[in-house]
Amino acid sequence: MVWRHLAGSSYRTISDVAGRSATSLWRDVHKTIQSYPHCFDITRKYCMRFCSILLVDGKYIKVGSRDRKIPVLYGIDYLTHDIPGYRFAPSESYASWLKFFASLKLAGYTPCVVVCDDNENIRQAADKIFPGVIIQLCHRHYLANLRKILDTRNVPKYRLFVMAIKRLLAKKRSPAELKVVAGRLVDAYKGDQAILYIMADLEKRASLLFGYMRFQRTPTTTNLIECFNSHLEGRLKTIKGFQTFRSADTWLNAYSLKRRLTPFKDCGHPFKRLNGHCSLEKTLTNIDHLEKLKSEIMHPF
Repeated sequence: MVWRHLAGSSYRTISDVAGRSATSLWRDVHKTIQSYPHCFDITRKYCMRFCSILLVDGKYIKVGSRDRKIPVLYGIDYLTHDIPGYRFAPSESYASWLKFFASLKLAGYTPCVVVCDDNENIRQAADKIFPGVIIQLCHRHYLANLRKILDTRNVPKYRLFVMAIKRLLAKKRSPAELKVVAGRLVDAYKGDQAILYIMADLEKRASLLFGYMRFQRTPTTTNLIECFNSHLEGRLKTIKGFQTFRSADTWLNAYSLKRRLTPFKDCGHPFKRLNGHCSLEKTLTNIDHLEKLKSEIMHPF
């Protein structure tokens, strides 16, 4: 019953099948998910086989009567698609991200690479807790910001420039080749101060934009976690918010555990090998623990 609710079925639909009132069903579901171990605790006790490429983001949800939504900070281990943990926060401030990365460290997860959008708080907090960690900025977000700055919708002459930057970022290049290609762009637009400013900024941030060159299989976008965000958004539409932080935290913890224990079905290239397996299968130190966790978390009431 709990799993059906977390998957999207309403209490009324489940109660009709179970022959029980929706109110009593809600009470039992809430009591059950309160007993679940925390997502970070599962990682700390049982998981170690991560790829250490971490995609992070903040997903905003409605809590209580506040007009402003509250972010849930979380990460996904890229090659396993596992969720080592999440943290509720009042905002995406440096302090909030610092606590998130500190929780990761306590859980035994040490990222070699952090892939994120252009949020300085994420970068600074990650480097504070994990000194020397490679940061890879999402190219999709970077290009979207360029289009906004240059107003390519209304200024067509900059569209070709943005396409050139996209090609520059897309291919793995040696530092010498990057310098040559970037130099050609500077020469082509040497009379445009806006372009020259962007090229200077690109050079300054090269280590962030080309971090993927330093660690094999690092993605250049946050598309994977954006996909997870879409799934969560679809599920939250049927809930329409939470009354308190505690109720939101309890539900999100149960939802995260469900994601970790649900086998994948539709993974495309290069993740087809994950189909038929849940993410915890890929990260558990001892696969025998999987059945133990299933019995503790997926038991019916």
